[in-house]
Amino acid sequence: MVIEPAGPNNDNDYEILSLIKQGDRLVYEGFYKKHYKTLHILAFSYVKRHEIAEEIVNDVFINIWNKAADIAINQSFKSYIVRSVANASINYIKKEKVYAEKQEKYTRWTENTLSLEEDMEEKELVLLRLEKALDLLPPQCKKVMMMSRFEKLKQQEIADRLNISIKTVKNHLTYGFSKLRDTLSADGIVITLLIFIVFSLII
Repeated sequence: MVIEPAGPNNDNDYEILSLIKQGDRLVYEGFYKKHYKTLHILAFSYVKRHEIAEEIVNDVFINIWNKAADIAINQSFKSYIVRSVANASINYIKKEKVYAEKQEKYTRWTENTLSLEEDMEEKELVLLRLEKALDLLPPQCKKVMMMSRFEKLKQQEIADRLNISIKTVKNHLTYGFSKLRDTLSADGIVITLLIFIVFSLII
């Protein structure tokens, strides 16, 4: 059977595809112009953006032209292109969804990281002020406070190490906490509360 040349308006899809495979650009461009509007509307119904719909349709046709020799269809050529545009549109939506999810995760990670950095800076400031407040205590009182809070020694253990009575240890702790509270209160109640949080973590 001899295939007659097909023009842009030829409705024989198999013949059109055959001519495109032979490199007939006139037939290819005619088919593109004939169906572009319908395919653009189809893509737009998925992606809701005209420029993206246009890009999808153009990419499908470019792919057809470049890989025409490999195309094997068991349906009409138009149906093949319609399905290709629909699939390309769905793939675009999936990629956009994945990208949006990644962006959301990155945004949350960034916000959490910034929040953590701010929190660390605030805690460093608190610890610095705590250190300065401890330096204002009498040497023996500071030593008792440090042994109790940081070394986590029991009062009797502190008494034994410093060769003092347990009552003296208690007096040092009572005086020390009182002076720290008074000193740190000058920095505001927020800082004071943070200090007690820090102490609660290291007790």
